Amino acid sequence: MNNIRSFVQRFSLPIFFILAYALSWMPSLFEAHSLFPIGPLFAALIVLAFIGGSDVKDFLRRIVQWRVSIGWYALVLLLPFIATSIAIGINLLLGAKAPTWELIPPLSDLPGTFIFLLLFIGLGEEPAWRGFALPRIMKGRNALFASVILTILHIIWHLPLFGSEFDSTNILPWMLGLLGFTVITTWMYNRTQGNLLLPMLFHTSVNVTANYLFSTLFTGTDQIQLWWIWAVCWWVVALNILVKERSTNLSKPASAELPA
Repeated sequence: MNNIRSFVQRFSLPIFFILAYALSWMPSLFEAHSLFPIGPLFAALIVLAFIGGSDVKDFLRRIVQWRVSIGWYALVLLLPFIATSIAIGINLLLGAKAPTWELIPPLSDLPGTFIFLLLFIGLGEEPAWRGFALPRIMKGRNALFASVILTILHIIWHLPLFGSEFDSTNILPWMLGLLGFTVITTWMYNRTQGNLLLPMLFHTSVNVTANYLFSTLFTGTDQIQLWWIWAVCWWVVALNILVKERSTNLSKPASAELPA
């Protein structure tokens, strides 16, 4: 048993990603373009259980670590809406056809949608990517470089969705936007001493705004143009963080207070 534990501990990162891919991709064997979003969480818990010690308890504790500055909550809940709204406005200024606002789902569906996405996507992905994979990738590496590596591995995880949610028309801006999102969440994770609740809420907020606004208002080339604008908006935020924090400070955990 000690030999197995030592092996898992030594190769915890590749074992985690193999498990995360295998568990998440399994539904695609029976139905095309299917992905099990809780696979990464299960993979992280399995590896941590083999490693033993207090790792599992600490991992779960950080998922419900809610005591951070209210400014962080405002950031993770409002920034996706603001960025998407700006992207939509710029899209219209660049000549996109005026959207049909009646297509937006009723606001009464918003709480249920948010909770569902939080429990299945936010919880299924973020503790694993940020809480398990990121700190291990960052060992001996610059946080920006670690974010690039994690983005590539995260993109690979989404492969079963290619051809449904993503295709050759929007894959590039989606990947660019995901890299910007990853840089932001790396900064968030490090500046809040490994908090995992905030990345969960942030991911959920991004998906909710995309479902309510992004995917319903435009079609055809107008939607592709919006994808590119949306990616640029996320990189404006990411570059602002990189310029302000610099790459070395980005990887340095600080207090859980929202920086000025």
